[in-house]
Amino acid sequence: MGKSDRKSGGILGSFLALPFDFIAGYLVGLLAPVAAVAAIVGGIYLFTRRVPFLSHTWPDDEGGQHLSLKLMPPDQARAAFVREKERISADLSTMSAEIKTLVEQARARSSMSKED
Repeated sequence: MGKSDRKSGGILGSFLALPFDFIAGYLVGLLAPVAAVAAIVGGIYLFTRRVPFLSHTWPDDEGGQHLSLKLMPPDQARAAFVREKERISADLSTMSAEIKTLVEQARARSSMSKED
């Protein structure tokens, strides 16, 4: 291959390659773990006709949390997912209310300190 056969984008091609490579790497970094988990779940379903479901968290003595992994039929997994989704959304709304209260308290303190 001679010099005339090589194609070069020049300086502009080098500058454009950086963002495209970054975006491609970012997308692969996001999609590869999701695809791996989907492949694992699909393989488990293929062999057992059940899907894995993470549920039932409980704290240990050191303050950590444990999860249990259950294999259940897809229709039961959907129902369990809806229950967990409702529980988590209730927890998130409580946390959101607490954060709003903390922000309001911080604003009140900052306005009091500005008045002094």
